[in-house]
Amino acid sequence: MQWRLTLLVFSIALAVQAQMRMSVDQLAQFVRSELALKQSTDKQLAAYVKKIQLNEKLTDKTIEDLEAQGAGPKTVDALHALRDESAKLTPPPHDSTYSPSTASDNGLVQPATPSARLNNYQPIPPPDSVRQAEMLDAIKQYASTYTKSLPDFVCVQVTRRFLDPSNTDSYRSIGTILTKLSYVEGHEDYKVFSVNNKYVDTTMDKIGGLTSEGEFGSMMVDIFDPKFDPQYAWDHWATLRGKRVAVFSYIVGRTNYELISTDQHVYVRSKGLIYADPDTGAIFRLKLDCIEIPKSFPVLSSSVLMDYADVDIDGRPYICPLRAEVLMNDGRSKWKLGLEFRAYRKFGTDSNIVYGAMSEPEPLPSSQSEEQPASSSKASSPSKSVQASKPKASSGSDPWTLPTPPPPPPQ
Repeated sequence: MQWRLTLLVFSIALAVQAQMRMSVDQLAQFVRSELALKQSTDKQLAAYVKKIQLNEKLTDKTIEDLEAQGAGPKTVDALHALRDESAKLTPPPHDSTYSPSTASDNGLVQPATPSARLNNYQPIPPPDSVRQAEMLDAIKQYASTYTKSLPDFVCVQVTRRFLDPSNTDSYRSIGTILTKLSYVEGHEDYKVFSVNNKYVDTTMDKIGGLTSEGEFGSMMVDIFDPKFDPQYAWDHWATLRGKRVAVFSYIVGRTNYELISTDQHVYVRSKGLIYADPDTGAIFRLKLDCIEIPKSFPVLSSSVLMDYADVDIDGRPYICPLRAEVLMNDGRSKWKLGLEFRAYRKFGTDSNIVYGAMSEPEPLPSSQSEEQPASSSKASSPSKSVQASKPKASSGSDPWTLPTPPPPPPQ
């Protein structure tokens, strides 16, 4: 199964505009993607950049990072012009070209803990090529057997949907969907039972709007499937949910990601990052960015972040999806899906659960999603037995336990 993003109701036809509004993060992703594909000359890429209008301040550090990653002199000149045009705007909330090996910019907030910003913070040097190859072999082996290692189970998928109509990162909630997700013999089945705290009995494709399917293993498998011609490279060390992880970048040579709109169906290539245990190869985060989206498709950009963590199913630990974030931009508006996976149970043991209208659970704490730099002076040792911490109960209830629903509505 190829991981897919579905757009069923929103009218998001992209108007061709003389200038495209972008955030600094989108600009950095665009330039990096063009550099990786090597299909545009420096002159062509510079011409594209000149058509971009930023809604955030572009800093010298971001330009220097992009230049270090291969941006040519004409592109750098175009970026300098963007920097001058955006000088009075607000800086972005994070460093779009951040890596532990780059210095902090005064105008940006690095995704690091206070201790990592101390004077004695030192990024960990990359492993040698032999060690990198060993880690990649372990990661590939883990990915190839991942779906076979999972038991048959059911869980609740919480889908929070957000819309930014002004394309300025000012999101507003447009509802929450609760879905019973069954995973049996490697196949996923989605049954929606609650929308905005109201009981329903329907399927995801009938809900409309921005939805997603395929989180359980298919995204992971497609990134490592040889038929998609994936290429890998070392990126950096990181700390994720308190654990040291090795981070590799990847780009696929053939289309492996499915996008569906109201009247179009396309396959695109992807690139991104892989966060994994350096010893066992267990994968704890995947980042995916769509590239080469056809100009005729009503979406400019689409990305997915998927987090995995240990969950208990019938008394045994399994690494399963914890949360996901899906972002989509049509050039005028942005949409965001925040997905969480709760209340894992072995398939066949949930017969006493009445799936009906129920209150929306509290979101997972930020500690479950924030990446932190890996410091040689503050490094945590990689562990072969990885156990994710469950969030503390909120308001007297355990957010990992399926809430007791009210009686079904009267007929």
